[in-house]
Amino acid sequence: MNAILDEIRDAYAIVGIEVEGIATYGTYYRLRCERCGRALGSVGDRLLPGIARRIVNDQLELYATGLLGCQCGYQSERARSIAQRDP
Repeated sequence: MNAILDEIRDAYAIVGIEVEGIATYGTYYRLRCERCGRALGSVGDRLLPGIARRIVNDQLELYATGLLGCQCGYQSERARSIAQRDP
């Protein structure tokens, strides 16, 4: 596994999203909710170092309000708990 893919997995894990399997041609990976397993889309591995974490951090408010993530609400719960810890 390459360093960028590890970084992408770590970034999405913060909000309860698993990065799994190859979706197409080895450059895109499926995103799934850690709680219920619902497919949430895909992500490419052609990001520069540090960008994946920044993208997720910049979207924490969208996850917290339920505008991004799974309908089960897991990402919303995770993002709200992060916001409460880091005022």
